[in-house]
Order: sequence, then C-alpha cells, then structure tokens
Amino acid sequence: MHASETAMKAWSRRGFMKGALAAGTAGIALSMSDRMAMATQLITGGKPSIEAIRGVGVQPGLVRMSLNENPLGPSPRAIEAMANRMFGVNRYGTDLSDLMQALSTFDGVELPEPDNSMRRSFFRPPPGPFMLTPGSSLILDLLCLAYLSRNGGEVIEAEYGYGSISRSASDYNDMFGVDVNIIRAPMTPEYKHDLDGMAALASDRTSLVVITNPNNPTGTLLQPDEIEAFINKLPATAIVVIDEAYLHFVEQDPIPSAVPLAVKYDNVAVVRTFSKAYALAAVRLGYCVASQKIQDEMRKYYQESPNALATVAGAAAVRDLEHLQKSREAVWDFKKRCYATFDEMGIEYLPSQGTFVMADLKRPAMQVVREMRARNVWISSRRQREFRTWIRVSAGTEAETEVFLQTLKDVLAKSS
Repeated sequence: MHASETAMKAWSRRGFMKGALAAGTAGIALSMSDRMAMATQLITGGKPSIEAIRGVGVQPGLVRMSLNENPLGPSPRAIEAMANRMFGVNRYGTDLSDLMQALSTFDGVELPEPDNSMRRSFFRPPPGPFMLTPGSSLILDLLCLAYLSRNGGEVIEAEYGYGSISRSASDYNDMFGVDVNIIRAPMTPEYKHDLDGMAALASDRTSLVVITNPNNPTGTLLQPDEIEAFINKLPATAIVVIDEAYLHFVEQDPIPSAVPLAVKYDNVAVVRTFSKAYALAAVRLGYCVASQKIQDEMRKYYQESPNALATVAGAAAVRDLEHLQKSREAVWDFKKRCYATFDEMGIEYLPSQGTFVMADLKRPAMQVVREMRARNVWISSRRQREFRTWIRVSAGTEAETEVFLQTLKDVLAKSS
C-alpha cells in the first residue's frame, strides 16, 4: 500500500468519526472526572482547586460562569450528527424538514401537509409554524426591523428585562430616521413582570411588547395563563414577543411553554435558542413559533436558513431527552448549592428559574468581579443602578461551583 493510500485510510469516515466522537464525549467525561476529583478532595478534607478545573469548552484552570452557558456541553448525538454531515458540506442547501419534525414533536405543534404541487428551492424553507435562524438574537433583530424600522412605533419591555429589542430600537432614529418610543416598565417588588402595569402603558402606537420568561437576569417566571390574560388586554396590533431562552430549566413538568399561545394568536411570537439547554452556542441556531403573517414580515429582511451542521445538530439535540434532563438537573444542583452557601453567608439572592442566580453583596459588584477574574473565576455584574451591588453567576459543574463559592468567600473576606 502506498503511503498516500495509508494517509487516506487514516482520514476515512470511520476513523474520523471515531476521533470526533471521542473528542465530543470528552467534555462529559471531564465533567465526571471533575466530580470524582472533587468527591475525593471533600472526603479527605481538601477543596477543589482552580488548577484542577477542566471545564467543557474552556481552557484548563478557568471557571467561566459569566455568560449563561451550558456547563455540560452538547449531546453526543448532536456531535455525531455534525460529524456525519461534514462529509457533505461541499454541497449547497440545507434540509430543514428533520429539525422541524423534531421540534413539532417536542413542542406539540402540528406541521402542515407537504405541498408538492409547487417546486421549492432548497434555499427557501417550507411554510409552517417554525422559523429557523442562525441564533435567536437574529430573530429579535428581525422582529425589531419588521415592526419598527419603517414607520417607527413603540416598544414596551420590563425595566430589568433582557433588553435586546429595546437596545436595538434605541438606534433606529439615527439609522432609519424614524421615531421609536422605548418604555421600560417597572417590575414588581419581586422583580417579576408587572403585566397589569405593562398593559396600562400600551396604546395604539405600541408595536412590540417583550416578555423574557424566565426573565434574565432576575430569573422570575410567568405562567401561560397569566401571559394569555395579558395578551387579551393589549391592542390587537401589538406584537407580543415571548423570549423563552431559559424555559427548559424551569423546575416544573411539563414546562410552562407559551408556544400554544403563538399557535392560537396571530400577534404572538415565541422565541427559543439552542445555546442554553442544548449547549450549541457556537453553532448558532434559534427558532421562533409565529403566524405566517409575522414570519412574512420578518422574511422581508432575511430569507436564509441555518447552515447544515447546525440543523442536524439541532435535530439530534432536541431528540436526546436524556441529555436535556441531565443539563436541567446540573443547573438545579448548581442553584441549590449556591442558595445553601448564600444562606450560610447571609447573602441576599433571587431564587431563579433560569441558569443563573443574582446575589446582592452589599458592596460594588464590579470590584468583586475584577477580583474574581484575577483568580480565573469569571462571573458578571449588572449596569443598572439598582443592581450595582449584585452579581450574576451562571451555572457550572459541581467542581466549578465549589471553586466559585470558595473564591467568593476569599475575595469577600479580603475586602471586608
């Protein structure tokens, strides 16, 4: 056998797949290794060290709990699906049907019967309740463009909501020469959406009303019946955007999804991401459930589809319910551990239904964040005046969480 043939054999599909899957599952193995190492240290009276941390998708010795990422990494099935699909990336086109079928099953939404009477380009997605894009941030931008960029209008969003649409719309006066009024509605004392207050602010000029559920960064949750009652108080011309980026992590089964409301009402769009529960942040995949009317307005500004690797990874991830449950439980365990330690330390916090916890340190949070980062533990602070003393910490593995909590204790003790 010639050397070139040997080289080609080494790069065969089977060889590549074996290596890809080994690399893909390494993240999960490392997580288990972290757990075993931490258990040994605790049994012997030791503490997990930052040097021993091997987080999934980050460099060794770094605890990154600042960006609301999934600490477990993606489903091995998603990695396998991408590895298989890589051998066909020389061809144009993305088949969205399998991902749409997976979402249809998961979300309980019926797909329309396929229409074979008209030949459709494989560059154009078929009609249906789902609109797929490279990341959910693009969907929020498209909704903003569709309903505000031509004639202006009004946005109503919670004062301490995610704020993506409000931030984008704030530039529209300069960008498009249109008048956009942005209303950041006060929240309840528990930092929950004040739906009655938001409804009272709505007018015939209101174009978009935004709800992040669970809310980021406060982690508070609304139930579907609350949201539906709210929808019925608004002008029918207002588009209600419900961002459910963190809904999979709600400690409630079945999850309290607003997808049925998007199917029922023509003016409701539910937005989802694959970056959180499915740990596909770098792949860039998101979707919304919305009426054809809303989708048509959005497609005036964007008509492409996600890439082929993202699509097959998404379908595999949605079907891997076991891995999804592991991700949920890892986040729940992280929050319980934080709550218990914060209680011991006398630190006020907001119980959260997201992948993060807000805690009030009663001192400038930015200074603490800098001290933590200097020790290779990354968390975040908030810009809003009311939250200047609060940190937000995102879910980590068991070992990462222990290192975070110990480092926080050390930093607070040093600065007290």
